[in-house]
Amino acid sequence: MIIGSRDASRAQGIADEIGFGVVGQSNEDCATESDVVIVAVPWDGHAQLLQGLVAQLVGKVVVDCVNPLGFDKQGAFALPVPEGSAAQQAAAILTRSRVVGAFHHISAVLLLDPDVTSIDTDVLVVGDDREATDLVQALASQIDGMRGIYAGRLRNCGQIETFTANLISINRRYKAHSGIRVTDVN
Repeated sequence: MIIGSRDASRAQGIADEIGFGVVGQSNEDCATESDVVIVAVPWDGHAQLLQGLVAQLVGKVVVDCVNPLGFDKQGAFALPVPEGSAAQQAAAILTRSRVVGAFHHISAVLLLDPDVTSIDTDVLVVGDDREATDLVQALASQIDGMRGIYAGRLRNCGQIETFTANLISINRRYKAHSGIRVTDVN
C-alpha cells in the first residue's frame, strides 16, 4: 500500500506511523505505481489535485471519497458542486479514468484505532463502470464488518456525499462514530 502527498517525506512519515509495510510517496509517484487510487483530500483541494494527476491516472480505478462540506457554528452543511458531486467532478477531470464514489461515511477515527477489530457499516458504492464498482465493493468487504453495497450510477453520488453532513450531526449529538447499514441485502 502506498500513501501519497504533495510532500513525499510527509507521506513517508505517516506511512511509518501506520507501519505494516506502507510506503509514502509523492502524489504523482503514488498515482503512477497504483492500479487503484483512493482520493481522500479536503474539498477545496480536490479539483487542483486531480488536474495535476490526469496523466498518471489514465485507465486506473479512482475511488473518490471526498465530501464537499462546509462548517459553521450550526455544524456541517453541503456545498454546491457544479458537476453535481465531487465524484462527478473527478469524472469530468479524469475522463480516461474509471471513477467510483465510495467510502464517504466511514469514520477515520475507527479506521485508525488499532483496538477496533470490526467496523460494522456498509460502504455505498456508485459508478458507471460495473467492473470497477464490483472491485471497490470487494475491497470494502475486506475490512472486518464492512460490506460494499452497489448504490447506483455516479450521478447518484451527490446524495451520498451530502448525507455525510447528517452523519456528522448524529455523531456530534450522540458522541458516536455512526455509519450506514442497508437492511435486507445479503
